[in-house]
Amino acid sequence: MSYLKFKLRQLVQRMWFLPAAFSGIALLTIVIAYLLALYAPEELPFIMPANAVQTILQILASSLLTVAVFALSTVVSAFSGASAATTPRAVPLIAGDLRAQTSISVFIGAFLFSIVGIIGLSIGIYSEAGRLFLFVVTLSVVVLVVTSLIRWIGQISAIGRVGYTIGAVEKATRDAINVMEEFPYLGGQRLDWEPEGEAIPAPISGYVQHCDMPALQRVAEEHDLKISVMARPGAYATPVKPLALVEGRLDDDLRERISECFVLGESRTYDSDPRFGMIVLGEIGDKAMSAGINDPGTGIVVIDTATRLLLDWKEERQEVRYDRVFVSRIRPADVLDDVYRPTARDGAAILEVMIRLMKSLETVAECNPAFTRAAHDFARQTLRRAEAAMKLDDDFEVLKKVADWVEPA
Repeated sequence: MSYLKFKLRQLVQRMWFLPAAFSGIALLTIVIAYLLALYAPEELPFIMPANAVQTILQILASSLLTVAVFALSTVVSAFSGASAATTPRAVPLIAGDLRAQTSISVFIGAFLFSIVGIIGLSIGIYSEAGRLFLFVVTLSVVVLVVTSLIRWIGQISAIGRVGYTIGAVEKATRDAINVMEEFPYLGGQRLDWEPEGEAIPAPISGYVQHCDMPALQRVAEEHDLKISVMARPGAYATPVKPLALVEGRLDDDLRERISECFVLGESRTYDSDPRFGMIVLGEIGDKAMSAGINDPGTGIVVIDTATRLLLDWKEERQEVRYDRVFVSRIRPADVLDDVYRPTARDGAAILEVMIRLMKSLETVAECNPAFTRAAHDFARQTLRRAEAAMKLDDDFEVLKKVADWVEPA
C-alpha cells in the first residue's frame, strides 16, 4: 500500500468525512439546479409555486436536525457500549463503519440542502424552471432520507453489540491478512538472517502504522544501499530501537529520508497489521472470561472466529518488487500468543472454553502447515495452565482426552 493510499484510507474512515462530503454534495446540487434553470425554456407547461417546494423543504429542515442528533447520540452510545463490553481498541472500527456514517451523512446533507433551498427560494433567485428542478431534486432527497431512515432502524439494533463488534474485527483482520498474503514481506525480500548495518532510530516513540516501501526502494537504488526493515507495521518503535538497519554509506539527509518512510502514531491500525486484529480478538475473549462478566459463550465465539482467520492465514510466495529492502516474516507462535493466550490464561479453569480451544488448535495444526509446530507448542502450554487451574481432576482428564492429538515435547 502506497503512502497516499494509506492516508486516503485514514481520511475516509474519519467520522466527519462522509457528513462533510454529503454536505458538499447538497450545496452542489442547489447550485446545479440554479445553473440548469438558466438553459431551460422560459415558459413551462405548468407553473411550480414557490410555496409548494418551500413547504417540503421546511418539513425536512425541521425534522432532519432532530433525526441527525438522535442518530449521532445512538452512535456515541454504541461506542460506549462496545468499549465496555469488548475493548476500546474495537471502537475505531465502529466509528469507521461506512454504513452507519452513510445514514448520518444523508440526514445532515439533506438538512443542509433544505436550509440552503429555503434561503434561495426566500430571496427569489430561482426562476420557474429553477423551482421545477429544485422540486424534482427535493423529491429525490425525500426518497433518499426515507430509505436511509429505514436502513438506520435495522443498523441501530446491531451497532455496539458484542457479536457486531466481533464481526467488525474479523472483517478488518481478514482484510489485513489478504494484504499480507499478497505481500508477506511488504513487497520486499524475505529477511531470514541476522542483519547488519547502521541503525536508523525512530525520531519519536510510537507504533509503526505504515512503511513506505516504494520510497525505501528509491533511496536504496539511488545510493546503493541495502535496507533491512526492523519494525513492521504494528511494532512499537522508540529512539533506542531501530526502525531499520542500513548497509552502505549514509549522511544525515539519508538518515532523515529513511526515517520519514515510517509513519508513527499513538495507536496501532488494522491496515497491514493482521496481528493487531488478533490482539483485539484476544482482548474481547479475555474480557468475557473476567469474573465481572463471566461469559464463556463469547470466549468460544472468539475462538471460532480466530480459527477461521488462522485457516485463511497463508504466506504465499510473492513477486519481489523492492529487491533492496528486506523484511522478516511474522512468527506463527506470536500470532497464536496474540489471539489465544489471554483466553487460555484467564479461562484455564473453564472446561468448555478449554475444549473449544484445543479443538481449534487441532484444526489449525492439521489444516495450516505454517502453524503446525506453533499450535502443538501452544497446546502443551495450555494443558499445563489448565492442570494448574482446574480444581477437579475429572475435568482435566476430559481435556486430556480431547488433546490426545498433541505431540509430546
